[in-house]
Amino acid sequence: MGEMMMPGKIKGLAIFLFALQGLLALFWLSRGSPTVLSRFPSLPPPSPPAWEGALHPLSSPDTQPTAMAIGKELPSAETTAESAKSSVHNPTNKTGTSRGGEGVVARKEIRTGGRGEEAGPGESPVQAFVPPKKGYWIEVLVGSQKMRIYQEGQLKKEWVVSTGTPDKPTPLGVFAIQNRGEWFYNPKYNQGAKWWVSFKDWGVYLFHSLPMDRDQRIIPEEALKLGTPASHGCVRLEVDNAKWIYDHIPQGTPVYIHE
Repeated sequence: MGEMMMPGKIKGLAIFLFALQGLLALFWLSRGSPTVLSRFPSLPPPSPPAWEGALHPLSSPDTQPTAMAIGKELPSAETTAESAKSSVHNPTNKTGTSRGGEGVVARKEIRTGGRGEEAGPGESPVQAFVPPKKGYWIEVLVGSQKMRIYQEGQLKKEWVVSTGTPDKPTPLGVFAIQNRGEWFYNPKYNQGAKWWVSFKDWGVYLFHSLPMDRDQRIIPEEALKLGTPASHGCVRLEVDNAKWIYDHIPQGTPVYIHE
């Protein structure tokens, strides 16, 4: 019986060596030792944590940042103008970038603002415009060819204008003042204008002066059309009125265009 029992010291040493062997195996396993891994073929490689690899798409070098990915931001004039290459000529201007004026090829627009009427087939629901109580806002009445400027809720100015023709209409809806410039000229229509201020698509749909020739002289036959739909989608004004908007109306000012 005594011969079958191990002495206490030898038994303790055996336990220690067994534990040490286990620790060494775990150490080599964590280091990825092929020798140790081959001894445990049934063990799968460790999985990454659940959040790893689930980073923002912009963190990937293969993903280019877009306005949709980084949040809704106002586009630059150059970015929007570049997208308009297929529809308009590239006019020259002294300040800013404009592909609009009398060179815009207007598209049929789905109304985004109006008098609360129901939307037609294929249109989005029309949202009622709520005039701001402070600052400026601009109203364009296509039916009567008028523009009204309000400040602090009070009518400040009212002018006769010319909006787009039926085949190239001025878009209806709620917009905001964007970029501006002193002059543009569009060789496609042999027309230019002074004191343009964009209200849609950053240089495509504009408020601007009466049409002018290359030498910045008002074109008489176009001036006679003021008060009737005559533009290619922009809103024409007397030169002094266009200059007033250029000088006084800040970027971001609401613009409400309706029938």
